[in-house]
Amino acid sequence: MSNSAESDTETLKDSTQEFESLQWELAVAREIQNCQTEAQLLIKLGSLYYSRSNYDRSLDYYQQSLNVAKAIPDRRLEALSLLSLGWVYQRIETNDGNYKQMLECHHQCLAIAQEISDLWLEGSASASLGRTYQHLGEHHKAIEYSRRSLAIARKIHHLTLEVNSLATLRSAYDALSQHDRAEAYQADLTPSGESVLAELGIKPDSLKLSKILPLQRVQYRAAINWLTKYQSPPQATNREKVKSYLEAFHHLCEVEAWGTASKILAIHLNTPTNEEFHNQLKTWGYYSEQIALYNRLLFKVSPSWDTICLNGLANSYSALGNYAKAIDLQQQHAEVARAIQDIRSEGYALGNIGLNHYYLGNYAQAIEFLQQALAILGDIEDSRAFQAFLGNLGLAYYSLGNYIKAIECHQQSLTLAQANQNRRGEGEALGNLANAYIALGQFTKAIEYHQQHLAIAHKLEDRYGEGNALGNLGNAYNALGDAVKAIECHQRSLSIAKEIGDRRGQGVSLCSLGSAYYALGDYPQAIECYEQSLGLTMQIQDRRGESQALTGLGLIYDDLGDYGRAVEYHKRALKIAQSIQNRGSEGKILGQIGSAYIGLENYPKAIECHQLSLEIAWELKDRDEERIALGNLGNIAFCVGKYGQAANFYKLSLDLSRELQNQRGDATMLGNLGTVLLQLERYADALEHLQVALEISRKIGFRSNEAMVLRSLAELHQKLEQPAQAREYCDQALAIATKLGIPLSQDCHELRAKLRIYEKQMLVEEEHNLPAQDLTN
Repeated sequence: MSNSAESDTETLKDSTQEFESLQWELAVAREIQNCQTEAQLLIKLGSLYYSRSNYDRSLDYYQQSLNVAKAIPDRRLEALSLLSLGWVYQRIETNDGNYKQMLECHHQCLAIAQEISDLWLEGSASASLGRTYQHLGEHHKAIEYSRRSLAIARKIHHLTLEVNSLATLRSAYDALSQHDRAEAYQADLTPSGESVLAELGIKPDSLKLSKILPLQRVQYRAAINWLTKYQSPPQATNREKVKSYLEAFHHLCEVEAWGTASKILAIHLNTPTNEEFHNQLKTWGYYSEQIALYNRLLFKVSPSWDTICLNGLANSYSALGNYAKAIDLQQQHAEVARAIQDIRSEGYALGNIGLNHYYLGNYAQAIEFLQQALAILGDIEDSRAFQAFLGNLGLAYYSLGNYIKAIECHQQSLTLAQANQNRRGEGEALGNLANAYIALGQFTKAIEYHQQHLAIAHKLEDRYGEGNALGNLGNAYNALGDAVKAIECHQRSLSIAKEIGDRRGQGVSLCSLGSAYYALGDYPQAIECYEQSLGLTMQIQDRRGESQALTGLGLIYDDLGDYGRAVEYHKRALKIAQSIQNRGSEGKILGQIGSAYIGLENYPKAIECHQLSLEIAWELKDRDEERIALGNLGNIAFCVGKYGQAANFYKLSLDLSRELQNQRGDATMLGNLGTVLLQLERYADALEHLQVALEISRKIGFRSNEAMVLRSLAELHQKLEQPAQAREYCDQALAIATKLGIPLSQDCHELRAKLRIYEKQMLVEEEHNLPAQDLTN
């Protein structure tokens, strides 16, 4: 799922007027035969089309500028045209992956830059060549050109050039094995202070001559010292590594240099995710620091920056699980965007409001706001945001149990991402499609899609995306019943989260690991993972993650038969869900509490919880949760001996499972119906239902349900006076239950003992009824 952030540092405006203005200026330049201005305007038009992903028109304008520059001749404009052409060819040649024309353009640009001694052009061409050679896997060449561009960037104090060079060097050295490295390399997280100061427009040498008050000069000097003299301690935390930025930002705010301070937030850090400073704080889980930065700038710089701050604040509170606060901030974001007629930003705000309603379990409202956002973004042809929110719409439909509609949204999202060469969006769409196919029981297809997502993220060197893909792949293997592979994936995902400092991601991975160990039947290890996730989510105030970890612990203790402790954990999770107004989670947790009360044989409480869960499902139009609640009500009826009523609830639940194409639900309800029919002594019908349930359970790797069905089949064959078959089914059920460590193993032992007694009785009867022996032989 995606929170749309405001595009890098400024909200992108509708560029129609700019196109018209440039076209008019170009016509004038051509009329008066000002070739130099003509070439410059052609480059600007090419850049505008490039920013709109219209690479064919962009290529045409850059080629025209190159022709004009050669005719003048103007070597610098020629080099600029070649540099720009190379960037377009990089996009066009992405699919074949050889970058032949791009390399040719940038090598020509580099030669001209060196000829005319233009350091910026030389650095830019070198940086582009380094990045291209890195994509081609020629890591030593990538290092050679990136070192050259880095040296130039630091000499001319060019921040963007330095950041790009550092990022390529990091990737190239990471790709080399320790043996292939000619030297050790320690990546700088932040660019040099001198480059940052140049970007901020602060000149340390002229500070004394500036017409500012002494107290203001002190604040500026403090900001300069933090940026140029601070060195983080050994083994520093990520926060300590960027302390210079935090301190410089606040010193600049003290003199109300709001615009200058805002530029610090926009600096890209040399991390695996290569995010701007303010967004990187969120990735690291430093939400309070991020909130403090936005609050200081809010309503201080410009309306465009206000949309950035409001959106950032909302996303921070969303990450903390305070979805109501996030929605309020996004509504303010939408109002500001409307006031300044920033249609794109309004679309982002509406989409993010929808996403927060999704987090709250308000799926109908989520769909409403996401559809409003899509209408706006479709009109202005913002394909990237449209594609992201289309994926979020699919998630909302998925949560309502409408998997077919979810797949339709994710397929459209995938097609759009591929058409626009949006590789990251393509990976996310594949991951979402995979999750929908898991719900339909199509695990092979789901795993294939998750592996494609992982391959794309790896190729893009998108460590955050790799971690997500591995986590989803682990969930798919877990659903398939391969807990060992699931654990391997989640451990790799956890390692990546630690590497990039994503504390929220660590909490998610630990929770997923807990689920995988739970499926494996390794309850001690599962408890340890859930408790670690709980501690981490509490530390970063991730209320949603905290609730999920508590729920996991509750489920384990329920399986272990410690129903009192299960209720305790589920009630803590319920309190959090209610405090963050997450109705969807509230309904699910009430159902889990009800199941624990069944274990405690407190049937009135169990009925109350499951009825509340059912009412919330109806309220939210959540068909899947409705299915679960109906099944649970059937369980209560079964426990109190109301088998006819139980069968009715199970049939309603089964109908929904089939409607939603949920094979796990089919297997569960068919098994339950078979067990009810067994109690009603309708043995032929019971056998039919149980055999189908067994077949589905084995097909999808639903081991716990397989054991329960086998246990019922054993009892059925006992009733049919078929002890050998009964014993075989009982032994199979016992083996699975013992491996999983679930209470069913005790039932199997008891049934096994009954079968032994029954078999002995049968032997005695056979001995008494033996025919007389022929003693003559």
